[in-house]
Amino acid sequence: MKNYRKTYCLAAMLCLTASVFAFAGGEPERRSRRDSTYEIKAVPWGPNGEQIESARRRVLGSPEVKDLLGSTAHRLLAFNSEDRADSNKNSLPPTHFLAVFYDYTNDRTFIARGDYAGRERISVSESDLRMDVSATHEEILDAFEVVSRDPDLGAAYKRGKIELFAPMPPLSFINGERLVNIGVRDNASGVDRIIGVSFKNGKVVDYGEDAPRASVTGSNCGIPNSGQGASTSGTGTLAVTTSISQQTIWEMIVVRPSMSSGNVNEGSGIEVRDVKYKGKSVLKRGHAPILNVKYHPGGCGNFRDWQNAEGFFQAPDAGSSEPVPGYRQLATGQVAQTAVESGNDSGNFQGVAIYQQDVGLGLELVLVTEMNAGWYRYIMEWRFAEDGTIRPRYGFGSVSSGCVCAARNHHVYWRFDFDIVSPNNDVYKVERGRKFLSPITTETKMFRNYQTNRSILIENSDGDEAYTIVPNITDEEAYNLEGSVLQTFGAGDLWILKFAGSENSPGEIDDPNSTNAANIDPWVNSEAIGNSDAVIWYGAHQFRNDATSLTNFDRSGLVMGGVHTVGPDLRPVRW
Repeated sequence: MKNYRKTYCLAAMLCLTASVFAFAGGEPERRSRRDSTYEIKAVPWGPNGEQIESARRRVLGSPEVKDLLGSTAHRLLAFNSEDRADSNKNSLPPTHFLAVFYDYTNDRTFIARGDYAGRERISVSESDLRMDVSATHEEILDAFEVVSRDPDLGAAYKRGKIELFAPMPPLSFINGERLVNIGVRDNASGVDRIIGVSFKNGKVVDYGEDAPRASVTGSNCGIPNSGQGASTSGTGTLAVTTSISQQTIWEMIVVRPSMSSGNVNEGSGIEVRDVKYKGKSVLKRGHAPILNVKYHPGGCGNFRDWQNAEGFFQAPDAGSSEPVPGYRQLATGQVAQTAVESGNDSGNFQGVAIYQQDVGLGLELVLVTEMNAGWYRYIMEWRFAEDGTIRPRYGFGSVSSGCVCAARNHHVYWRFDFDIVSPNNDVYKVERGRKFLSPITTETKMFRNYQTNRSILIENSDGDEAYTIVPNITDEEAYNLEGSVLQTFGAGDLWILKFAGSENSPGEIDDPNSTNAANIDPWVNSEAIGNSDAVIWYGAHQFRNDATSLTNFDRSGLVMGGVHTVGPDLRPVRW
């Protein structure tokens, strides 16, 4: 049994640690070892791109799919691998895939399942999955083509009088039909409107007064849209190891946004799995399954955004390597630049950029991507420092639109499945002014308290190792975004839960019965969490008003930071 002396010392140390808050992406005092040799080793993990593309072609041409879909207007909307793990919680490379088809003719969704080896018969079944969050890049391009053939809009589009773009919301449902929304901007007046495209009939649908809200002011905010689009059809997964002078520091599996878990048409950004620091487990899985936005009154509505559409950003290719397509390992000294740093929406790469950098915590492994959701540009970054600090970060940008002139709140919710050395962990609340750690023994929801520097400690139940989650000041408080009254859309700041489901099929990843606001509360049901597998959801909330704050980005080109970047610090204790 752990004695009070150890607990008191640990609490004192954590209170001191938690009292130092910094803006996300700040630069603490440098303390790296300049004479060390830092190495990043990145190798394919699981099916490679060729195997995945082969499986995709096989399912598209399978008799099972053809028998069900036949001559209907249909499309493959999503393709992903199934999770797989063994009894000791080490992930195993996936052997099977899921392919999601949408039948526009009959407004039905089908899921096909098969194995990458091609030894099993492909099974296909109808699903109640609505596919109502995002449109694929291929759908948007085909919708542009439909608009170009429209008797009224086609000529104006071809003559450059109107501009087409991917708007928010991306989809509408009328009488059960799934319509892809397209934004139409009058280049003379700058006024935007939204129309629908029916793939069932191959025609444009004018919503009239029932159209989703769009800008009617003639003014636009945000950086110019490059029109490069985004893809949800990336493939492959990577195993990454870092070492300093041949001593292993970090080990993990890295999953690109287009292959990430979560709702099949939402994703969860860059996902890291089986994360180990100096040979000991830290995270079974880290990702951000929930991302949403609420406009202030008079704005453009509330949206659940998706994190599987990889946009373009700048990742130097001279001297770089791509161990798997969509993962670019940069040469020493090179860094990637997203729209947040560069103010430019164009790029030469889609996927995850990997590189090393020293901005004050010693040499860090950096994983970064840029994702598109309508007019938003979301930047997701993970930083793994040589001292064991993990810095998950989210940055918010946008391209030209009247809607992004309006004030709004963005919310991102990370899901951290901690396995500190083993799945058996204890969780404590740490606050300044308290002598002892406060054990959290049942599932609970909490709010941040910057006055007491409230943080969370996750400790190995059978040893001394622990990690603490320390909020950054830019993460805000859910109840303080629009005044002192709790805002239900922001939902909360912290949820401490017991792992649900199985390792092959983790539960409580997609919040139930919700299309916009986060809905994690139903999972809090007083389950005991002592000496168990703890999962912590961490919400960060960001106020945006591009009309007045577009120039406030940190565009140093070195590290994503500034007032529009959010994310906590995960810091090791007694490692």
